[in-house]
Amino acid sequence: MKKILITLFAIALTLSLAACGSNNLADSFSEEEVIANSKSYVETINTLDYEAVVAGLREDLQSQVTAESLESAWGPLLDEAGEFEKYTTVVVYGQKDQTTQEDYAVCVLVCKYENASRTFTISMDKDYKFVGLYMK
Repeated sequence: MKKILITLFAIALTLSLAACGSNNLADSFSEEEVIANSKSYVETINTLDYEAVVAGLREDLQSQVTAESLESAWGPLLDEAGEFEKYTTVVVYGQKDQTTQEDYAVCVLVCKYENASRTFTISMDKDYKFVGLYMK
């Protein structure tokens, strides 16, 4: 479980640290599509269908995360939070990997649940495939 959390955190951190000075979304992304895809992914997470969450990751990352590890790490946090109520904050920004020069879109969604708030940071590539996923 810790290995998976560390991997997901490392992906998110790598994307964060690789960002250019500007956080503008690359022209290849539509902010509306980034938000819609991110919200859809959070809705999948909220169904607790961890197999579908893993399937939503870009193919080369799917072998690094298991449904069981997500369930172990996130299940208690989502159970404790209760029923999803609404998005309180949605922020989109762009990042560029300094090594590969690949552009990424990052969407941070603060979600209010019945008993708690959870923040999701979701990163995607130019094909809108998820490459980073972090919840706190």
